[in-house]
Amino acid sequence: MLKPAILALVRQVLTVVGTALVAKGYVEASDVEPVIGALLTIGSVVWSVAYKRAR
Repeated sequence: MLKPAILALVRQVLTVVGTALVAKGYVEASDVEPVIGALLTIGSVVWSVAYKRAR
């Protein structure tokens, strides 16, 4: 139950960071969404592995 809430929060934080980077001109707008998706996927896998090892 906690995992979806934390992932939603992380997604929002990454979106805000991505928006700031686009506003400053550091990255293109089209590059932000795939990077956020990749980070969430990697984070979810790491979280899952860590949770299963802790059992």
